[in-house]
Amino acid sequence: MKLRRRVIGVVVLAVGAVVYVTTVLPVGQLLGVISTKHRDIAELRTLQSANANLRHKIAQLNSPQWIESIARNDFGMYPVGSTPYQILPSSPLYRPPVPQH
Repeated sequence: MKLRRRVIGVVVLAVGAVVYVTTVLPVGQLLGVISTKHRDIAELRTLQSANANLRHKIAQLNSPQWIESIARNDFGMYPVGSTPYQILPSSPLYRPPVPQH
């Protein structure tokens, strides 16, 4: 009888070990993979948003209006045939004339 109980105990432990190895361990690995997948999806969305913003910035920087604005404001360049004017601030000593009636 004792031998039979020991054999049954060993068989139960072996079956339990097989069940554990075939079900519990893969589930833990699967949950880890799913967690990694969700993190990667979030990172992908962030990168796609950043790429869209950069594409918009590239399009803006390549536009003729933007290039003209940079040339005018940063480098003092003006189109041929135009007359640039620079308006200076008024002097604190200047007093406009009072109109006489």
